[in-house]
Amino acid sequence: MWYTGFECIFDLLILLGEESMKIIHCSDLHLDSDLRSKYSGPEASERKAELLHTFRRLCRWAKEFDADAVLICGDLFDVGTPSPSAVADVEDLILSNQNILFFCLRGNHDSGTVLFKSRRKPDNLILFGENWSQWELTDAGEGGRTICIAGREPVAPASDSGQAFTAPELDPSHLNIVMLHGQVTDGRSGSDPETVPLGLLRGIGIDYLALGHLHHFRAFSLDERGTAAYSGCLEGRGFDECGECGFVLIDTGDYNTNLKIRFIPFASRRLYRVPCDITGCLSDTEVYEKIGGALRTSGSGERDLVRLELTGSLEYGCSPDPELIKKEWGDFFHYFEYKDCTEGVIHSEDFLCDATLKGEFVRTVNAADGLSKDARMRVLRCGLRALSGKSPF
Repeated sequence: MWYTGFECIFDLLILLGEESMKIIHCSDLHLDSDLRSKYSGPEASERKAELLHTFRRLCRWAKEFDADAVLICGDLFDVGTPSPSAVADVEDLILSNQNILFFCLRGNHDSGTVLFKSRRKPDNLILFGENWSQWELTDAGEGGRTICIAGREPVAPASDSGQAFTAPELDPSHLNIVMLHGQVTDGRSGSDPETVPLGLLRGIGIDYLALGHLHHFRAFSLDERGTAAYSGCLEGRGFDECGECGFVLIDTGDYNTNLKIRFIPFASRRLYRVPCDITGCLSDTEVYEKIGGALRTSGSGERDLVRLELTGSLEYGCSPDPELIKKEWGDFFHYFEYKDCTEGVIHSEDFLCDATLKGEFVRTVNAADGLSKDARMRVLRCGLRALSGKSPF
């Protein structure tokens, strides 16, 4: 399993051609993210530092593997004005790897970022703008095949340049790699700056379309000649980015072979959302048995970040203690959090003589006109959760 990325360098050297170019395609690193809304306490700052460290590991991997180029297809940073220290760290990594070409285009998150604003831009950093730019490289194979790398950044919504997207002009005799950031569509309309209309890119000689914007790896056929792929993010930040994260390794092949790509899992940690249905459980012992089974079969481990999501229906008043759950399983993982998505089964007759605020609430809702049975139950569930100090939704 390619988890740290270094174990299989020699296997890859055997698989890939010695004279082909090796290019790394990555995107959506979102460095300098403010993760306080995703994690509590010191975990937020720790995870923020780990995102930068993974980019540092990627540069080291590229050097050890003798990669020729790194393609960063947007959202290197999470914001348009990242901290000076984060920018300086990235600049230092580029400067310290002069034998690797870094092709970097901005995305929708970091459109205002300017690298090397206060010091001279090194020759191994290639930046893009809103117009198409192309660079030609020559591989070491017989005949010196030309590798063309083309790219452009999303046109800002306020731009008056008209059509937000036009197709590049490519030489079909070259091996053409195109870098873009945005959501792919099947149409030909180029008016939306955050979309990539595949209809304008098919049949123009693209061998590999390197995409950024989506945070999970996805590869698909572009046309009879070309392949397209989203590399996904290098590290998951929140629990909407679960599963394998990493980059795409491109082998340009030679005149007798086609371009090949391979996804390389590279994240230092994985994120897991673990659902657990506890419908019908009447005791904490039953709940804990189901939780333990769900966590054991999830594949998560001590280095990972885990969110346990309890689902199902419980008798009203049967609510697992979140602090006990965290105490029971929190030490098994690097980070552990708990989300109660269960719904209480409400028997209105139990509240007929209840003198508390909950009883008054149930009687008032039941007496209200114009509510369907389903709507009435949703109101009761939300209200009773709020009166119990929980999130109503």
